[in-house]
Amino acid sequence: MDIAGSFATLIDKCLIDPIFQRINILTNSSDNVREMQEKVRELKAARNDKRHELGQAENVGHVMTDKARNWFEVVSETEMEATGVEERHQRTCAWGLCVNCWSLYKLSKKSIDLKQKAGDMLNQQFDFAKRPLPKSVIEIESEPTENLPPSTQNMLQKMLDGLGDPKTRIIGVYGMGGVGKTTLAEKVNNHFKENSCFETVIMVTVSATPDISRIQTRIGKRLGLDLPEGHDVDDAREKLQDALRKKNFLLILDDVWDRLELKGIGIPHPRNHKGSKILITSRNKGTCTHMDAEIKLKVNPLSRDESWNLFVKKAGLYVTANRIKCFAQTVVEKCKGLPLAIVTVARAMADRDGVGEWADAVREMETSAADLRGMKEEVFVPLKFSFDKLEDDMLRDLFLYCVCFGEDSDIFENYILDYCVGEGLVDKLGSLMAVRNKGAAMIKSLKIASMLEDGEYECTVRMHDMMRELALWITSLGSDGSPKFLTRAGGFKEAPHTKEWLDATRISQINTQIEKLPEIGERCPKLTTLLLRNNKILTIVPQTNFLEHMDNLRVFDLSYLSKLEYLPDSLSGLVNLRVLRLRGCSSSSKSLDLSNLRYLDVSRTKVSIPAGVISHHLLKLEDFYLYGARNIKWRKGDEGNNKEEKRSGLSSDEAHHQPSIIDVDELSSLTHLTSLRICLKDITISDWFKPLAKKVTGLLLERCTFKIQDAIQAPYESQILMWLVIKQCQGLTCVPCRVIQYLEIYNCEDLEVLDGAKEAYQESSESLELLILKRLPKLGSICVGLAPLNFFGRLSSLTIEECNRLNMLFTKGMPHLFNNLKYITVANCNGMEVIIEAEEADWELEENNNNGVFSPFPILRKLFLHNLQALVDVCSNHILHCPLITEVEVWNCSRLKKDPLHIRNADGLLVMEDGSPWWKGKVVEEEIQMI
Repeated sequence: MDIAGSFATLIDKCLIDPIFQRINILTNSSDNVREMQEKVRELKAARNDKRHELGQAENVGHVMTDKARNWFEVVSETEMEATGVEERHQRTCAWGLCVNCWSLYKLSKKSIDLKQKAGDMLNQQFDFAKRPLPKSVIEIESEPTENLPPSTQNMLQKMLDGLGDPKTRIIGVYGMGGVGKTTLAEKVNNHFKENSCFETVIMVTVSATPDISRIQTRIGKRLGLDLPEGHDVDDAREKLQDALRKKNFLLILDDVWDRLELKGIGIPHPRNHKGSKILITSRNKGTCTHMDAEIKLKVNPLSRDESWNLFVKKAGLYVTANRIKCFAQTVVEKCKGLPLAIVTVARAMADRDGVGEWADAVREMETSAADLRGMKEEVFVPLKFSFDKLEDDMLRDLFLYCVCFGEDSDIFENYILDYCVGEGLVDKLGSLMAVRNKGAAMIKSLKIASMLEDGEYECTVRMHDMMRELALWITSLGSDGSPKFLTRAGGFKEAPHTKEWLDATRISQINTQIEKLPEIGERCPKLTTLLLRNNKILTIVPQTNFLEHMDNLRVFDLSYLSKLEYLPDSLSGLVNLRVLRLRGCSSSSKSLDLSNLRYLDVSRTKVSIPAGVISHHLLKLEDFYLYGARNIKWRKGDEGNNKEEKRSGLSSDEAHHQPSIIDVDELSSLTHLTSLRICLKDITISDWFKPLAKKVTGLLLERCTFKIQDAIQAPYESQILMWLVIKQCQGLTCVPCRVIQYLEIYNCEDLEVLDGAKEAYQESSESLELLILKRLPKLGSICVGLAPLNFFGRLSSLTIEECNRLNMLFTKGMPHLFNNLKYITVANCNGMEVIIEAEEADWELEENNNNGVFSPFPILRKLFLHNLQALVDVCSNHILHCPLITEVEVWNCSRLKKDPLHIRNADGLLVMEDGSPWWKGKVVEEEIQMI
């Protein structure tokens, strides 16, 4: 029984159940297909939802995962299979009859499998989208590098070379706004797309008001980090540090205005992270320094040719047409190489082919560039960020003050002092010397901020034309507290209208041709500066209805008004005047009763200062310049009494046109005096001179008699003596040469030596730049005791004439003191036998050359030897090697032969003898055997 039961159970399980299952699958085929369709429809709906979600994720930079891509493929396959099953089921059961049970069974079984597969797909859980792996470099759209101007390409190469230097970690690139720094930064970024030695290159714009959170988000995005808006800065800092420490990165920080704390953002310092670099661009050189940049590269404006080529490229070739080209070139010239301005003007003038349109554009650029379409929004507004970011109002005001000077002209830093004094800095800082230092510091700050540039000459600055136009734009507003300037320089023949004077803060009419100044019947309460300098036509400053309405005037410049007949009496009513410049003014004055003056320049004028005015009315003077004042004579004690007696016998009008005679003791009453330039003639120099001389910055002594020798030492003790001229003085046997710039001595019969070896000056620095010695019959040496002091280390020009006792100019040990000499002139010295005497230790022997080669003057350019009848050799039988020499001129040196001239590298030099060519090219090549 048990065996039979077990067998029956086995039969039931292995035979009967499968038969009934298959029968069930067959009979329920329609239900199975319907249930498959429902499940597949659910799967299709889920697929559509996932596609929509994926599209949204891709819009924010995410990408599809590999699992998602496979899932969508399987869903598509399942859908296709289900469609096939449905179609075959309909054909198999046409009109409700099944003609093929086996086919119907297979279709029913397939529908069950597809239903299960669709259900499994619906139940799968995974991320359909993910943040992509960050690219090492994201290329920024820009024109090809080969299309950039050559100077830009050169700067780009310097930046890349710096980044390639393993010793350099941080590079700073600076320059004025709009000069092309961002373009260069973008080029550096793109360069590493194909040539990357960094795992990640990240470029971030910092801007004038840096947002640390935004900077972190930008860097984090490039690193693949999710830093949502409003994230915690401290948490983000840790995440960024962890991510960047694992990478070799280049971080480009564009448009940096102030020092950024790298650590506070989450940026590891490159010096602690080998191989990583940071590139900074800024308008301010100081920012690069504060960011620890080891290399600082300045981006300069484009050259004239580069500017023109850029303009043509942006405006179109039609600007090269003859009828337009001259106008277009004038417009481009006004941009002064600033790419931002050039491109803006080119866009404004694109497709303008009318001569009238171009003539009007020239007019607008010359009168007010802000009026040209696009200039205000695209050039001046961005540039004004530099102005707004200056440290304080004083720097901003000083920058604006510089617009008072002519276009394309150097501004002497001494004129900047006018502004400082006029603004009352003397009262705040205590002395004019402190103001000078403050002014120098402010000028340096403006240069560091790329708001001013170095001038062509020493101690000068200049404004880039676009910076000047920016200042003109700012000062032309005259509203909301902005200063209003009236600035006209060069060519103008009419003064501003009377009404314009009333609201002006500063008026500059420099280098104009104004014939007449207006009468002003109302007060000018804001006017503090009036500059009328260098007008060759103006003859009269109105006596009435002019200066009396300018009671707040602080700076007044009438320099070089060569036809001005007289100074108005109303000048003495300017009670707040601090600075008065009359240099080179031809007018005379009855009085200069200005008790608040701090700076007075009457050099080369006919101005007469009556006795007693200095000691009673000019007591606040700190800078007093009287060099060449033709109507001022000085006396000491009773020395000028005879002249005074003759003057007393004249009428008042006659006396007014006679030079005033002032006792030098009046100058001692100027207790605030720090800088004095003066001519002393026909006066005895004794102990009284010592305290006064310590305040002298420029001194001319003519026909003076020295009673004591050490009086001439006094000017040097202050170390501010800029120039010294000594003419026809008696009793002077020794003159120190510790002058900052210029020393000229002639016709002093007793002078024997220039001496600088006093103990007190052993540590003085080199200073003298120009030395002229003429007609000094007893001068035996120009260098006694100077060897350890090197006072001649900056001397660039030396002239010796009619010093007949000198037989050798540079004795042994001297030449190496003159390593900055560029020009040497020796003339009419009857005793001069040799120019240079070389020590054995100073010259070198060359192979196949019996004469030593001596190289004392590494930058000497020109050598002039005139009328030296005793001269037999230039360099005591040695070859003189001057690598940069360009000209040698010899006149009337009868004993000097060609062979002993001994000047190496003489190709192309021309030596003249009595006006005709004597020698050209190489010097006796066979004899000296030059290489």
